[in-house]
Amino acid sequence: MDYDINTLRAAVTVAGFACFIVIVIMAWRPGAQRAHHEAAMLPFADDDRVHMDSGETK
Repeated sequence: MDYDINTLRAAVTVAGFACFIVIVIMAWRPGAQRAHHEAAMLPFADDDRVHMDSGETK
């Protein structure tokens, strides 16, 4: 069997698609919701402390 550049391109495309499917499954599984919510709230984690240290009020 001869392998040429088109066979390599097809293999890379299939491998990339398989990686994409694995990432989608990992991101949308029910157990990941808590971790995603915690990551989404990280920008707001120190919000109260910053205002208290500078003397500002909300």
